[in-house]
Amino acid sequence: MSFKSIFLILFSLVITSGCQSTGIQTKHLSSLELDEINGIKSYQKGEYEKSFELLKTPATWGYKGAQYTIAFMFLKGHHVEQSTLMGMGWLGVATEMETEDWSEQYRNFYSSATSEQQLKIDGIVKEYIKRYGMKSQNITCTKSSTVLSRRIQHSCHRSERISTVYEVDLVE
Repeated sequence: MSFKSIFLILFSLVITSGCQSTGIQTKHLSSLELDEINGIKSYQKGEYEKSFELLKTPATWGYKGAQYTIAFMFLKGHHVEQSTLMGMGWLGVATEMETEDWSEQYRNFYSSATSEQQLKIDGIVKEYIKRYGMKSQNITCTKSSTVLSRRIQHSCHRSERISTVYEVDLVE
């Protein structure tokens, strides 16, 4: 065997074994958007298990509509164990979008919490923004009004840059 052949074999082994150990996940961006849309529709129909399965990946990748909906799944205990703390964490990271209705809901829930609860909420929101926020997930979001109603439409787009994707915590 020539030196060139040995080098090519070793190089290909390093590349293939390195790729297996990186844990890099890829996802088509259009599938994230589609999962978010279908997950929100499923939630509105009361199909909470289906909704959660569709929304958890876009939520962890920074999609705000998915994060907002998962917040209420935790706040109300729809398919997941009810957790005000985790629901507020998701609602807090969703409000990076600065949608007035969402921010108002967050402020209302937050102001009704005790000071001890507010400290815990502050901590989880900070952690969720670090994990699932727009900056950490390399995502940009825009909002616009729908034509026939005052409802705000969100549209998030992820860049191709690599970022760490975390799982959804199911227990406080």
